[in-house]
Amino acid sequence: MMMSATWVAVGVAILVAATAAAAPPEEEAGKRGGTLTYTIPADAPPSFDGHREGTFATLHAMAPFYSVLIRVNPENPSSTTDFVCDLCTAMPQPTDDGTTYTFKIREGVRFHDGSLLTAADVAASWEHIIHPPQGVLSPRQSWYTMVDRSQRRTRRHWSSG
Repeated sequence: MMMSATWVAVGVAILVAATAAAAPPEEEAGKRGGTLTYTIPADAPPSFDGHREGTFATLHAMAPFYSVLIRVNPENPSSTTDFVCDLCTAMPQPTDDGTTYTFKIREGVRFHDGSLLTAADVAASWEHIIHPPQGVLSPRQSWYTMVDRSQRRTRRHWSSG
């Protein structure tokens, strides 16, 4: 037995009215902690240390969990000279014939454990990448061969703010 077009229209109208009248679901409040599971499109890396690992699959999977001092401008990703701040407040102008850059670090940036990022933390990260301790792998160390360790600044020369 076929339903008439009138009964079909009434049924659709009732369904639409019931759907529209239903209260929207309440958003759940975010919760801290838990486990994040995601896939790396390759074999598991030996670690998730962004300074130590160098494979494309690992770095791109970990990138959302790291902030950097500066980054390639996302509006111009193919450029090798167009950078924007991530953790700094403004792109600095070089001094000392282009050998010294002074970065000011944004205030209020926190690590995952809630502790504040300091300029000393940034300096320690650079030191770890450029001059890693003996036995520690740094796949990007060769990118910074021009950095003269004897001329490096001490932590007191880095500034937050």
